[in-house]
Amino acid sequence: MLRILTAICTIMLLASPAANAMKIKDYHKEIMIGENGKVDCSFCHGEVKRKKIPNTSACQTCHGTPGDIAELTKRPVDAGHDVEPNPHDSLHYGTDLPCTYCHQEHKESKVYCNQCHEFEYPDMKR
Repeated sequence: MLRILTAICTIMLLASPAANAMKIKDYHKEIMIGENGKVDCSFCHGEVKRKKIPNTSACQTCHGTPGDIAELTKRPVDAGHDVEPNPHDSLHYGTDLPCTYCHQEHKESKVYCNQCHEFEYPDMKR
């Protein structure tokens, strides 16, 4: 009886579409969901069978180069110390930090610099 119950539960879990679905951000759904209604993982991960963290070049396809992003998020010229630094042009790393150090698609994004600092970046899409 226990075997039958275990088999039924396993089949139900595997048959559930939510069990295998990866969470994606609402603002990316428009470009990542294909005409068939399924998420197109290759958009970021490429055609590899085993998925891994996307290269920065995958982000650049839509968002531009790290320099482009740094320009969009630069601090005002007359900004004082109460304005947080540009997260895309770090004093430590310049524009070399991979996008995925902060931006996560399948879980909540985080501020990489907050390992040592305490920045808020209230406009960051999380």
